[in-house]
Amino acid sequence: MRSSLPSRLLALLCGVACLSLLGQAIAAPAPETQRIVAALLEVLDGDSPAQALRDIAHYREAGFVYQPALAVSDETCPTEGDSDQRAVLSGMVTADRTFAFFFGKPEDALRENRLLQTFRLDNLPSLSREEVQVLRKAPQSARARTIAETYRKREYAAFVHAASRDAATLRLLGAHIYGVYIERLYMTSIMVLAAAESDQLEPLYQVHQSLAAHHGRALAQLADEGVLAGTPEENRRREALVDRLQALLGADNGDKGRPSLDGLRQIVSLTQEERGIYLTPCPL
Repeated sequence: MRSSLPSRLLALLCGVACLSLLGQAIAAPAPETQRIVAALLEVLDGDSPAQALRDIAHYREAGFVYQPALAVSDETCPTEGDSDQRAVLSGMVTADRTFAFFFGKPEDALRENRLLQTFRLDNLPSLSREEVQVLRKAPQSARARTIAETYRKREYAAFVHAASRDAATLRLLGAHIYGVYIERLYMTSIMVLAAAESDQLEPLYQVHQSLAAHHGRALAQLADEGVLAGTPEENRRREALVDRLQALLGADNGDKGRPSLDGLRQIVSLTQEERGIYLTPCPL
């Protein structure tokens, strides 16, 4: 049965907070999880919804055109019972949804948000009737963007609060941030390569540096704490990939520490391969 319009609109905005409802809570010492979350927020503080909107401006400066073919396919379905995969996919789809919400049509954002709609929406902040109408009639208006930013701040605060009390939820947060990082890095690197012969590289390089300084550093911290994945083995694997990608992003090639074109090709190849791990097809 299809969800009602208000629920679909809630799902359109739903991001990390939904993940706190994916699995059963596993008790952990609150002081330890609180310490990890506090350190995480010191790094991600500059990557607030306002920072995301500034990144959107950089894409506009670079002449970005919405390309749904680059996004997570709507034929992708999470594996039943694999909350870690769902968490990574949610981060990837959240990144895609941002592009669709600001550059595409409402149906683009709803399509790319299909995976997020599989998550329960209980206990999330609510939208007023007036806000729902704004999102329905003018999803790309300044008012709609303000609503989206406010809602995401509230949902993010709710999930961070849950993660600070529960180790399982903290691992889901780490996996979600990992998914956002991989997807945005993949998209941005493809755009930089496409613009390599133009004069529009500078705005996209700024997005690269923002990703490295915020998401990349946050993932490195979470990996050090062993909470980037559900198992130690997967935590180490993701840590190694993040280290390699961060090194490519900050490579000293004589051009302000930016990745070379060969480095960008490596980034696209690595992120594309990583995406393939989680893009499991829907059952026939």
